[in-house]
Amino acid sequence: MEEFYQEAINRLSVLDPIDHFTLGINLLILLFSKRFATRYGKIKDEEQSLVRLRILNVGNFLLFATYLIAVIFEQHLAASFSQTFLVILCSFLLIHFVEAFILRKYGKTRTIDDFSRTTETHTSRTLELVCCAIIFCVAAVLLINIWGFEDWLQTTSVIGFIALFLFASKEYWAGDFLSGIILISQGRLERGDVIRIRDEAIEGVVLQIRPLQTVIRDLVDGHDIILPNFKLQNSRVDVLKTDLARGIRNHVDFIIGYDVTSAAVNEYLKAVWEQALEKGLVDQEGGFVVGLKECDDHGVRWRLLYTLVSPRRLIQTQDAIREAAFDLQKEHGVELPTPMTIRFPDGHFPTEK
Repeated sequence: MEEFYQEAINRLSVLDPIDHFTLGINLLILLFSKRFATRYGKIKDEEQSLVRLRILNVGNFLLFATYLIAVIFEQHLAASFSQTFLVILCSFLLIHFVEAFILRKYGKTRTIDDFSRTTETHTSRTLELVCCAIIFCVAAVLLINIWGFEDWLQTTSVIGFIALFLFASKEYWAGDFLSGIILISQGRLERGDVIRIRDEAIEGVVLQIRPLQTVIRDLVDGHDIILPNFKLQNSRVDVLKTDLARGIRNHVDFIIGYDVTSAAVNEYLKAVWEQALEKGLVDQEGGFVVGLKECDDHGVRWRLLYTLVSPRRLIQTQDAIREAAFDLQKEHGVELPTPMTIRFPDGHFPTEK
């Protein structure tokens, strides 16, 4: 027994870097496994955290047991098992930490009867799937190298065929997929946001940001628009939300002739804004601004800038302002038709004799 003990001490005294790393992982999990699981439980689900704690403890025990067998008895097969458990355990921990971070950043916290939990959203689920897929791929490559199956990575193998297929079809999905990841990770575009895409003539509400496509509900017709993420990423997108106290601004332009004074235009557009205010479509505190934007050959382009009460009523507000402008033009002596810029002395077009 004493000889066996001395032999074990001698073998444990000569450790490779991988051995030190394995012992470090074992010690880390032994000391902090309960804290890891409890931290996840506070974010999402206490019962699921207990299940993960048991899995973590069992995996840690198997890793330590196979590691001892490999070191003490110098068994190559046990060493492969030990390294396999190490890869699986590290992947499990990494997925655990990534999932907890994504839930905290992109999840939705709900409180019911003083009981608060963070639930998944479409954004958090998408990011979790992407991160897990990357971790699984890395773990698979490591396991293949541990067990000496490097030939599986050749193009003649199943994995090689899959890799070749993905590479050949990358033009059809890679751009949209990466654009979707960028849109989700930036966090500037969220579900429920009202957006305007000028290049596509789209004004709508974001319903979902999927891995390859974004679903938008059109404000005009009410139907759903499916837009590839790559096109959304490479277009100008106006997101109608702001952190400014004045609120969200929008505008409507009018072409008015040169014979109308600026004071008359200001009074006219003020009356237009007041009608929209009576209908509850513009914000009184935000006020309005009238600006001269362009002096063209055919007339002057004036802009009425106002603050929206609700971005989702964007089209309704624009229509109401244009309708008010149409109704009030005679009362204020303003003509909205394109002004005549070619005049004749007798007021008539010349005719052939």
